[in-house]
Amino acid sequence: MPLAYQDDVREQALYRLIKGFLFIPVCIALLGAALAFLTLYIDKLGLLSNLFDMFGYDSISVDGARSVLSTIAGAMMSVISLVYSLTLVVFTLAAGNISPRLLETFASNRTTQITIGLLGATFLYALFVLFVVEDGREVRFSVGMSIILAATSFFWLVYFVNDVAGRIRVDAEIGRIQTSLRNSIDMLLASEPREQPNDRDGIPDLPVSSVPASRSGYVTLIDSERLSAFARHIEGFVEVLVLPGTFVIEGMPIAEIRTRAEEPDLEDLHLAFKVSKARAPEGDVQFSVHLMVEIALRALSPGINDSYTAMSAIDHLSASFARILQRGAPSALVCDEDGAPRVWLNLLEVNDIVNTAMRPLRQSARTNILVLDHLVQALGKMAHVCRQEHLPLIRQQLLEIAMDAKQAVRSKPDRAQLARRIYLARQVIMNKSK
Repeated sequence: MPLAYQDDVREQALYRLIKGFLFIPVCIALLGAALAFLTLYIDKLGLLSNLFDMFGYDSISVDGARSVLSTIAGAMMSVISLVYSLTLVVFTLAAGNISPRLLETFASNRTTQITIGLLGATFLYALFVLFVVEDGREVRFSVGMSIILAATSFFWLVYFVNDVAGRIRVDAEIGRIQTSLRNSIDMLLASEPREQPNDRDGIPDLPVSSVPASRSGYVTLIDSERLSAFARHIEGFVEVLVLPGTFVIEGMPIAEIRTRAEEPDLEDLHLAFKVSKARAPEGDVQFSVHLMVEIALRALSPGINDSYTAMSAIDHLSASFARILQRGAPSALVCDEDGAPRVWLNLLEVNDIVNTAMRPLRQSARTNILVLDHLVQALGKMAHVCRQEHLPLIRQQLLEIAMDAKQAVRSKPDRAQLARRIYLARQVIMNKSK
């Protein structure tokens, strides 16, 4: 069963919940507040008094405890402001130099989330302990723990700065996007290829009714299991008309129901479609493809003219596409536990995925012989590993590059070099076709 409609719905829903700078930082900060009550309770019981006496940590004055705790609390608030400022600066640099859509992945950076949460936990811990410090109260363990938290925050802050420095390197970010794209492709092709030419014959011949979208937005997730359960409940069939990443308008058809049941309750069916205000990378192969293409096109723009960044994006795209071309397409037909056909999914075609990237890259690099040459090499590498049924797609891409180069490349030596590259790539295709 394909990824975008697979049973990792709960995992993706959890991922959407914990991304951003709210859920994880708040949870970690609240743990700091809870830790304050725990350490104060341990001090009240005197469980570690003998241990402290053994190491010479006899006592701490009220003024000393307040001084340490107030210093830590004040420092944490200053550092939290610095972390947020530095994060926003990185967002600005990434949006301007790489791609604005990277902010979606930057906001999900676990290092930043943990940094904010840890600093907040240290601040709340020091604040709560400071509130209860008074004469005659035992707080040795609580004050010692605040120092440990402050030291941990310092070392984690150093790691955060190192991580931020790596996030604004375009090559490293291209690698991260490629990893996300590869994971989406692997989940899409998780099951063995089983697409058959007669798959549509499994759709039952029943009365058809359209299901309109309940709201406008981007389809970020389609739950095939919920759709299958719904189809089984109505003893019918559901055909999905949209893809993850599609923008739907309220009232437009997103699915068709085939059943003899009269006016089925569509609430469960609508719950199978997750519609959001913005596209999400999880479960949407085209999102990561568009992001990689956008980086390459931005690099090829006259204002930047960074051919090597475009070449890096082409390399990683070819590696991701090779995973698709090595496999057959998964079946769009979903059956229930008894083998009865229940759902037909609107799957993204292999040609559409490849053309989405290759055509804009070819058009933008028409006069850039360096990038065109690299694009042909990438297609040749893809031809080495792809299945025979996908070879015509590679051949068509090479033909379009040759046609564009014939019109746009004026230099005869450059045309000759490109023609040689195309010839070598075609030889690979011919050898695999035998």
